[in-house]
Amino acid sequence: MSSKYDVIVVGAGLAGLRAAGVLEARGLSVVILEKRATVGGRMASHRVDGFVLDEGFQLINPAYPELIATGVLDDFDLRSFEPSVRFVRGDSSITLADPRHSPTAALASLWSRDVSLADEMRAVRLFAHCGLGSAQNILAQRDTTIIAGLQRYGFSSAMIEGVWRPFLRGTLLEDDLNSSWLYAQLLLRSFFKGRPGTHPEGIAALPRALAAQLRTTSVHLDEEVISIAGTTVQTTEGEYRGRAVILATDPTDAICLIKGDDVPWLGQTTWWLSLPKDYGLSSLQIDVLAQPFTSALEITAVAPERAPANSVLVAVPANGVFESSEFDRLAVGYAARLYGTRVADISLIEKSVVSRALPKLRFPLTFPNVQRRGDLVYGGDYLQTPSIQGALVSGRRAAFEVLTMLGS
Repeated sequence: MSSKYDVIVVGAGLAGLRAAGVLEARGLSVVILEKRATVGGRMASHRVDGFVLDEGFQLINPAYPELIATGVLDDFDLRSFEPSVRFVRGDSSITLADPRHSPTAALASLWSRDVSLADEMRAVRLFAHCGLGSAQNILAQRDTTIIAGLQRYGFSSAMIEGVWRPFLRGTLLEDDLNSSWLYAQLLLRSFFKGRPGTHPEGIAALPRALAAQLRTTSVHLDEEVISIAGTTVQTTEGEYRGRAVILATDPTDAICLIKGDDVPWLGQTTWWLSLPKDYGLSSLQIDVLAQPFTSALEITAVAPERAPANSVLVAVPANGVFESSEFDRLAVGYAARLYGTRVADISLIEKSVVSRALPKLRFPLTFPNVQRRGDLVYGGDYLQTPSIQGALVSGRRAAFEVLTMLGS
């Protein structure tokens, strides 16, 4: 026996949830089919001994326009981190801060021997250009590499290697900074306009909140799609017939369902550590010289609910996949140096190894005009930008493509 809907959405990640929300608002009947036991796709969290751990190091930036458009942030307990970054190099350190939020820290950095006043002024000019201008104006530029873009702004080698590379490599999950300068500017724009944060229930709280907004859409979890033929979808539980189908899974997962191309992926490993005391440091900590680790962040400085009472949760991410236990020891040492504590007082809670953390960014940055092949409409951040913003935009565009197809 088959079930009939206007639109069948395969995948309950951000793109699928966004598409469903747009479609049901237009009065269409929608079903979401998800093989996992929860919504969210790559945005997942779980509990270990009272700690709330994400699958990978993920923060939420409330400035993303598409995230704002969903309305999900209106009643969302987002805890924002300090808009500053502490860079450590050997025995010295410097904290670069947004003067709008931390004027004292921003003023102190002007007298640092590690960053020249000229570089500071160039950074202010760059942030103003990204934050005060429109995204359309940024995208209207000709793309180049991030390194070339920073050099064109006149930044010194010391600033690029000591500040920009350590900061951006962790944000982009790439070390060489040879990807899109346009996308890097869009990221800087989002940092200018919003303060990234976390939820007491982890990153999984965001897709759960999006799913909770759905009123008429049926969400079927633990139901794997076996085949797609036109607008008929066969699952482990039965058959679904629709007027349109949106495939909102990762392309790697979709290969077994349809003929298509995979995309290159960037991996990430995150060490979740328990430290001996509450440091109250809600800013990002970066040891410039200690690769492969990109940073450390005290999660419980803003969300103490993510750890048992009197416990401190710190995340230490690195670009790539690091299975060896040797890196576990190095990660603990990394955190010990940054927080000034003993290695013996730090416990490893869990290591999260994610081989498909983000789709690799296209260079030069381009966006497909249509997310459709034949009868099938596609959704996913790999079609836009590898971000929450990109996933949500892709979902909305997939929904509009379906509405055009159906004449709705």
